[in-house]
Amino acid sequence: MHAVAFGGLFPRIADIQAGLGIDDATLGMALTTAAVGGLIVNLGAGRIIQAAGTKAVIVLGIPALAVLTAMVAWVSNLWLLFPNLLVMGGVFSLINVAINLEADRVEAATGRRVMNLCHGVWSAGMLITALGGTGARAIEMSSAMHLALIIPLTVVVTAATLVRMEASPPAPDDKMEGPRAALPTRRTLMLVAFGLSAGIAQSATQNWSVIFMEQVLASPDWVATLPLSAYLVAMTIGRFFADGWLERWGGRPVALILSLISLLGCLAVILAPNFWIALSGFALMGVGTAVLFPMMVTGAARSTSRSAAEAVSAVLLLTGVAMMIAPALMGWIAENYGLRAAFASLVPTFLLTVVLVRRVAPS
Repeated sequence: MHAVAFGGLFPRIADIQAGLGIDDATLGMALTTAAVGGLIVNLGAGRIIQAAGTKAVIVLGIPALAVLTAMVAWVSNLWLLFPNLLVMGGVFSLINVAINLEADRVEAATGRRVMNLCHGVWSAGMLITALGGTGARAIEMSSAMHLALIIPLTVVVTAATLVRMEASPPAPDDKMEGPRAALPTRRTLMLVAFGLSAGIAQSATQNWSVIFMEQVLASPDWVATLPLSAYLVAMTIGRFFADGWLERWGGRPVALILSLISLLGCLAVILAPNFWIALSGFALMGVGTAVLFPMMVTGAARSTSRSAAEAVSAVLLLTGVAMMIAPALMGWIAENYGLRAAFASLVPTFLLTVVLVRRVAPS
């Protein structure tokens, strides 16, 4: 439901851009504002969640996130768009820390791997909303109407299911005392550098794939939304199978192979002469990044030097910094050098993941 609440925005970004009459660089700056909101909230997210509990944050936050997402399509100028995105990014990030922390607590309480499965279900939620966006564009439904319809869905499902959720207790080895601001440590830097490619690749696909298909490959409106669906289908499938892959072959081999697949997919997008090659490239990036982000979160939650809430907040804080820079940077590159060059900026992040596999990924 976290994914459903905000995921409908991304298939409609090109429509919102056209409605506001802004260029790629301005759009990049607007998207950066959401990352700034997340960055601010992540500084204290661990403290907030320890005080309120994961359940309260999730149950109250998801409907609020749906409303804030719909408001992006309702605003009529940049003066309203920027503060709305700032608050939306903050609410998104607070829920994000809570659900990842809850998944780790379930693993600790049950002894079962569920982190990749949870991220797989999250990806499925994104896929559902992406396909919904494709359908809405195909029937020429307005962005405002499309995103408004998601609000009652999130309210009903939250009331029917999440209100009854029983939050898991903190892990026995969780250092609960004295939560502080979630400042990064050396370990945090290493984990984020490892998982950076996954976060930026997903951000780039969500924010720019529709515009890439329309402007670079001249695809029709509804066709242009399919690469996002392909990315999410591949990522979802990868995450549903990831726990089995990790148990059978180990973390390092799986992470290395998948990061190389992501790199191959990125190169396919950059060099794509037609829609089909680009679609395949986005799918390869999706399956290739499937385990990287969950690995990063699990590594943080199992920190031995600070509380799990604080450690997860710190990792997501630093990831948020990257997410703050990436949309604006890609927008600037797209405006000055084209969208192929913008996607080429992802290549160094995949190479960094390959280099760090031995040092960060579990054996």
